[in-house]
Order: sequence, then C-alpha cells, then structure tokens
Amino acid sequence: MRANIPTTALSSDTVLEDWIWLLKKPHTIIAMNNFGDMFLRDEKGTILLLNVARGTLERVATSAAEFQRLAADKERQRRWFLTDFLTQIESAGLTLSNGVCFAFKKPLKLGGTVEVSNVEIASITVHVSPQGQILQQLRDLPPGTTTKEVTIE
Repeated sequence: MRANIPTTALSSDTVLEDWIWLLKKPHTIIAMNNFGDMFLRDEKGTILLLNVARGTLERVATSAAEFQRLAADKERQRRWFLTDFLTQIESAGLTLSNGVCFAFKKPLKLGGTVEVSNVEIASITVHVSPQGQILQQLRDLPPGTTTKEVTIE
C-alpha cells in the first residue's frame, strides 16, 4: 500500500476552503497521507502538517527539500503517514483508489477511536471539507465538553 496520495489533481484552494479558519493565509498542498492529512507549503516555503482528524497545524520542515529528507526517516513515516495503522487497515482488506482516502466514520473529536472498525473509504473532498467545518465549530470548546450536534454545509 502506498503511504501517500498523489496531489497533482487537487486544487489547494478548493480542498483547503473549509480550513481557512486555521490556516489564515493561502497554502499549497505538496503531499497528502492516506487519511487526508496534508503537507502544506506556505508563502515562505515552510512545510506544515495539517492533521484533518485532530484539527492541528504543525511545522515539520523549513523547505520542501528538508521535508523530502525528513520523510525518508522510518519514525517520521510512522508518525506522518501512519504506516503501522495502514498495515492493519491493509490486513482488513481496505484499499484506496484515485480520489479517495481513509476517514474515520465517527470523527475523533466527536468520540471516534483510531481503530480499523472506525475506518471507511471516502472521497478526499467529502472527507476534508466536513472535517474542517466540524473542527471549526468545536475549536473553542473546553476538552471533555459534550455536544449534541454540529452543522455541515
């Protein structure tokens, strides 16, 4: 199983539209893992990891060249591309085709768990966009807050 999804056919503006609340400025997608988490380049060339399940943005490299070098490290591959979890998913018989990624049936921020039984295959845009909307609505709630609903447009 490949550890990342080709991003050449993805429009950064379209895919990141529902994440502007976190990103603040335009970014370009340079790589994506099988869960829709995106490696983004900002206007200065810095590479950031947008974790779409958790709604976090983390600086991972100062340049695309440094990112390529760091991404070859086995420990970073486990963390950034979730290679151990991908092995479990592959063993369960789930595979990806073009334009799709793995998604959590019940989002992690709504009580979902990181386990194979909570994984489904979804269109990249159908997964990434609602996640941005959900996490924007939940961002200011204190940890442990119970919510009854979120709205997805």
